[in-house]
Amino acid sequence: MSDVGDVLQQTTHALLQLRSETASIALADQLVRRYSALDDDGRTTYFAFLLEELGADRRAVDDAIDAYRQHPSEQTLGQLTMTSESRRQPLFRAMNVAPGGIDVLLDMRAALLERRSTHPELAPVEHDLQHLLRSWFNRGFLELRQLDWSTPAIVLEKLIEYEAVHEIEGWTDMQRRLAPDRRSFGFFHPALPNEPVIFVEVALTTGLATSVQELLDAPTPDATPAGIDTAIFYSITNCQEGLHGISFGNFLIKQVTARLGMELPDLTTFATLSPVPGFATWLAEHHPDLDTGDRHALEHRCAEYLLTERRGRLPADPVARFHLRNGARVEQINWQGDTSAKGMKESHGLLVNYLYSGQDPAANHDLLVQDGIVVASAKVIELAGVSVDASQVVESPARVAG
Repeated sequence: MSDVGDVLQQTTHALLQLRSETASIALADQLVRRYSALDDDGRTTYFAFLLEELGADRRAVDDAIDAYRQHPSEQTLGQLTMTSESRRQPLFRAMNVAPGGIDVLLDMRAALLERRSTHPELAPVEHDLQHLLRSWFNRGFLELRQLDWSTPAIVLEKLIEYEAVHEIEGWTDMQRRLAPDRRSFGFFHPALPNEPVIFVEVALTTGLATSVQELLDAPTPDATPAGIDTAIFYSITNCQEGLHGISFGNFLIKQVTARLGMELPDLTTFATLSPVPGFATWLAEHHPDLDTGDRHALEHRCAEYLLTERRGRLPADPVARFHLRNGARVEQINWQGDTSAKGMKESHGLLVNYLYSGQDPAANHDLLVQDGIVVASAKVIELAGVSVDASQVVESPARVAG
């Protein structure tokens, strides 16, 4: 073990034994800085130490189990619950109060997620961190902010850095995405005031947008255009890898939809213009000889993929899974919707509109999660043709948009 790793383990044990809050913060600060100095191998060694030496006290757990069995009550059950908590959790709580502690904890979970396949035994350490981060990043602690040209540059720089769907190519592009016919919103946490947790980019249009290039390259208006009736969510980016699997997107879309509806009451349609990141891979595996220049054939197979391909009960495509679980429906498949190199590689240029307005989100969610049924428009179901049946797909009834 390296000297840094050895000292880090000693610091960890010392921190868990302290009772003085002031001393704990000082020692937690040392631990955070020493962890940050570790190389990749050193971090793996430290995670193994957390696994092997900072689990729950098994003898105490056995005693608590015996006490509950002999005298089952809320008191003995509560004691069992507290006893079964690993010592990693109080360690992580202590680290959280150190300057920069939350950044290091997020980095630790991201590093653990990277090791899932090579070091599956570390899963209990990652689960402890996920449990605490899910609590600390509860929706009640998140602040919705609109992002515009008056937003501090340090935050806008983060948007440029994190944008994962359609790359922001510098400040000119950033300014276009904050123009009067655009809106951007993000969730922020008090512990990370200049770091968005997640952000969404919205285009205000007349009717459904079908091409992201046309959307991004459209002339910049001087004011919010007249006649707009549609809000297109064209990019949703999770910014913190350490929060992977802790969902914020559903809350963000709901809040942004409500806010835009109040600001712009003429908006009647809320939809996405979304990538289909798993389609090209699926197509190559299942229909390797398909002519990707044949529009009808490509759209037909994309509809089949979205409506029938499953991971368990849920759609195999991650973007479809996200929006359909949130209660949207598959509305439209768009030929040459994204002709960038990334778009052509992922989906041969196809993009999808998922419709949120006019839906019953709870009913659509339940159909998917409980019965494995995807909600889609009649034209998408027709595109899929005989590939689907009533046990897989249903057309949602028309509703008043809003």
